[in-house]
Amino acid sequence: MLISRKPLVLAGLALLGCVAFSLAAFSEVQADELKEDRKTEAAPKATEDAETKLSAAIDREIAKLWERDGIKPGAQSSDEEFLRRVYIDTVGMPPSPDEVVAFLKDESPGKRSVLIDKLVDDRRFGEHIADQWLDIMIGRGKGGKDDGMILGIWLADEINAGRGFDEVIYEIISASGTMADNPPVAYYSSKKNLMTQDVAGEAAKHFTGVQIQCAQCHDHPYEENWHVADFNGVAAFFWPLRVNRNGKAQPRLGVVSDRKGKPVPFKDVEKKIKSSTPDQLPTLLKSARFQAPKYLEGAEAGIKDARNWRSGWAKWVVSKDNTQTQRYLANRFWSFLFGMGLQNPVDDFNSFNEPSHPELLKLLAADLRDHDYDIKRLYRAVLKSRTWQLSSDEVKGAELWHFANHPVRQLSPEQFFAALLNVQSAAQRGRAVKSGGGNPYTKMRRQAEGKDPRTKDKKIEYDLDSIKKLEAIYATGSEEWFVRRSASRNFASYTEDDEMIEADAFSLTIDQALLLMNGKETNFLSDWSRGSVLDTVVSAHKDDAARIEQLYLIVLSRRPTAIETKRMLDYAKESKGSEGAWEDILFSLLVSSEFSTNH
Repeated sequence: MLISRKPLVLAGLALLGCVAFSLAAFSEVQADELKEDRKTEAAPKATEDAETKLSAAIDREIAKLWERDGIKPGAQSSDEEFLRRVYIDTVGMPPSPDEVVAFLKDESPGKRSVLIDKLVDDRRFGEHIADQWLDIMIGRGKGGKDDGMILGIWLADEINAGRGFDEVIYEIISASGTMADNPPVAYYSSKKNLMTQDVAGEAAKHFTGVQIQCAQCHDHPYEENWHVADFNGVAAFFWPLRVNRNGKAQPRLGVVSDRKGKPVPFKDVEKKIKSSTPDQLPTLLKSARFQAPKYLEGAEAGIKDARNWRSGWAKWVVSKDNTQTQRYLANRFWSFLFGMGLQNPVDDFNSFNEPSHPELLKLLAADLRDHDYDIKRLYRAVLKSRTWQLSSDEVKGAELWHFANHPVRQLSPEQFFAALLNVQSAAQRGRAVKSGGGNPYTKMRRQAEGKDPRTKDKKIEYDLDSIKKLEAIYATGSEEWFVRRSASRNFASYTEDDEMIEADAFSLTIDQALLLMNGKETNFLSDWSRGSVLDTVVSAHKDDAARIEQLYLIVLSRRPTAIETKRMLDYAKESKGSEGAWEDILFSLLVSSEFSTNH
């Protein structure tokens, strides 16, 4: 028997409460040189047979530890379990009821592989991957919301077009100009404080998985080869970086550029330091700190013009010889699909942090390199593996890192709000999109053109050309994607801890639980109104059992069990089929742990 909504809130709250690598100096480089390298070092083309071999290799390496530790892996996931999981992991949202029914009716033996191929080629695939990387690079509640969206649109387009992720990283690290002309610039223009040491530490962590920032003020606490001088050498690549902003201009674009300069050899700096007086030393150290770009544990860069230092570091990051970046990216994408990496934390590679499956990580990294960092290929191979398709049922004696079953994971904020949007009826979804406010640059353009004189500020300098470019970029994005990204950004204000660190799941705190239980989105969905999901379902089905089945398909992407159907039918009968009863039924599904996880 179901309980009324208020006790359910309390019950729900109680439940929710319960590198070293070889390095070489690079000459001055530009983006087109990376493309030329790609042409001259043609990698083997991805084929279905090669992907099948990669899937088999993944299973073989995972099985070695099962055998070593005497682990009996779980069974294959059911079609319903697989379906919800694969949609969430590829397009960032659950399937629609029609998609569930169609897949369950399909009896063809290769239907899972066919669906994986289809979803990886879906437009939403790029949007979902962009969501995950934007959270890493910028954060949900950090920076300007438009910066993240412009960068996200570009990133999604590049991924969907099949561009190598090494080229994507290169474009971001070396970006210059404004985001109206070059969207990757948003990685820098979104930052409120552009301190050389902070940008360098973040870039090293974001793109290579190395936390060299620990050697910023003193020698690294447990890496004996990472000294302050090593950190300064890496940070020097970002010393020329500048972001100039015009506070009176609209849009408020940051112009990213690199100032002129030339390197000062370490030996010259050391000589000056040794011969300096105590009074001269502080000034000398400050001026020379970031003047000698040097690759981590490697040689000095040898790039004469400081305006090319960032692009030089970018090329080093994605070099064919840089196995660290390859391992980090393979590990990062694996963590997207399993909730944890083969090495953890995923962005802290060091000599004391060893992977659970070193040979598998090495294999995935090499495959990523040899196939031009093709993310779609990597996803197809992992998703088609036996390992990824295991059931989430508990396996006796297995730890999470055994990957003997598929871990149940909380949805990210973007996935959760996408799931909520997916539950809405067509009418509700239309209102949600409309409430999103539309293209923010359309209103700005109208102001700039004088078509909306009531809101035009004469003190503002309007850059109409840039406004039109940003308006055009924004127009290529999905409106539903904008809605869930906006909701996730607002949600971020509920997730920060005392150190202003955002949580990456939606129900880790009491505030978040209250938001879910009592938030306007959940209550809006479960209320009965004209055109609502309840109105649509009840009107379309005269039989109560059919109504219950449809609600389960809409919310949980599966049919109810016989026990669940009986419980719901009994509650509806006791309540004499009242609107309140159906609202409670829908509400109970929305606040269930199943709805907020990937299973």
